[in-house]
Amino acid sequence: MGNITREGTENLTGGEVASLPPHLIGTSEAVSSQDLDPRDLRGATTRNGRSQHGIDNGSGNAVKGIKAWTRDNGTSFVITRLGTTFYDASAAAWASIGIGGTNNERFRASALNDVLVIAVDGLTVKKYDGTTFGDLGGTPPSEAKFVAQYVSKVWLAGDDVNPQTISFSATNNPENFTAANDAGSIVIADGGGDTIKGLVSNKSALIVFFRNYTEAILGDSVFNFRAERLIERGLVSDTGYASAGEVVFFASDDAIYMVAGTRISDLTTLKFRTTYKDISDKTKITLAVKGDLLLVTDYGAGKTYACAYKYNRWATWTGQYWETMDTANDQTLYAGVSASTTQIWKLDTGSLDGAGTLTCKWRTPNLSFGWPDAIKNLAAAKVHAKPGMGTVTITYYKNGVSTGSTTDLSFAGSGDHDWAGRHGQSKVRGHYLGLEFQWSGVGTIYGWAVYAEVTTNQGMIPTEI
Repeated sequence: MGNITREGTENLTGGEVASLPPHLIGTSEAVSSQDLDPRDLRGATTRNGRSQHGIDNGSGNAVKGIKAWTRDNGTSFVITRLGTTFYDASAAAWASIGIGGTNNERFRASALNDVLVIAVDGLTVKKYDGTTFGDLGGTPPSEAKFVAQYVSKVWLAGDDVNPQTISFSATNNPENFTAANDAGSIVIADGGGDTIKGLVSNKSALIVFFRNYTEAILGDSVFNFRAERLIERGLVSDTGYASAGEVVFFASDDAIYMVAGTRISDLTTLKFRTTYKDISDKTKITLAVKGDLLLVTDYGAGKTYACAYKYNRWATWTGQYWETMDTANDQTLYAGVSASTTQIWKLDTGSLDGAGTLTCKWRTPNLSFGWPDAIKNLAAAKVHAKPGMGTVTITYYKNGVSTGSTTDLSFAGSGDHDWAGRHGQSKVRGHYLGLEFQWSGVGTIYGWAVYAEVTTNQGMIPTEI
């Protein structure tokens, strides 16, 4: 007989870690997870669900842009585009508001002084005031694909004739582009032929994305605007950027970057770099941000990587095909699917995933019990959960491979804490042992404990349970 040794944690707050070997991550971290909320620091908690906004609007067209906009009088709109038609999708039945531009190109929009400025390839810059869709007044550039608001000015870029030029309006007037009224333009050119791929702002800078590098426009007036190189990394996906307040996020070839003011950091270092690197088609990445939650959606593979970015805690969500997303002032997160059925959904709401129940998973590290070279026999497995959750199924792992053996655990219906587990020799045997927990519906696992007999002699391998 060997010694009985315990490993476990009461603090499942580390999130999913893919960039270290499974035997080197901490006990509070997961080798893999599914459909958990990375913002909940109490443990491994079921994420919020989603509900459809309105009704299907036909089929055959993916949603090509969403803008959630609230006018000064409090009236809210959800603007979207299918084919060449712009819609107000605020109500259940979508209402056409205008038409034009290159078929199935994605539009961008930004509001200033109660006017929504809309840009899309192949169309003069438009405006929408909640009633009328028409040409933007003044003398804006004849074409634009990108629009953002910074220091109370509208900024436009994406003119095929002047692909490195950014034009800006007068202050608080999106329909005045007269130089005498402090409007103007800035040319950013490095001589390499790279062109502007996106615009977005935080409170400190206008971020200008190129394919191979990123610039920041600083200053607060025509007298001191200047462009500075932010990083020698560019935008990998047309939909791969988002902002909220002081922070901007963008997807590059090698990482997801966060820009706070003008300070830049890599969110995927040490934890999620391998997962991000393994995304096969990064041109199908869409970013959205809601409060402290960043969503990195690989809509080509149907997965979202959710990050509580203040803690750099990651979780994987399944069944996610969001090609375009936007967050309203009331923090409603809208998303449009890349599939041919035309739908808009509200994300991070309710407990159901549409009409279905969420199925969650959390897998422990590969556990050595302090003796990586010794053989271990699993003696007991326990789970600490919030009462009221449904059945938790434990799947046993040895040396990183599922044994196929499972145990179902039930928990109390009330109270603050409950422990449940399987005791006795389970005869799962290997150098490294591990567990995966699975449950359906709302629930929280606070922690776990595993007891194993550590032996120095391999001996006879028992029959698996």
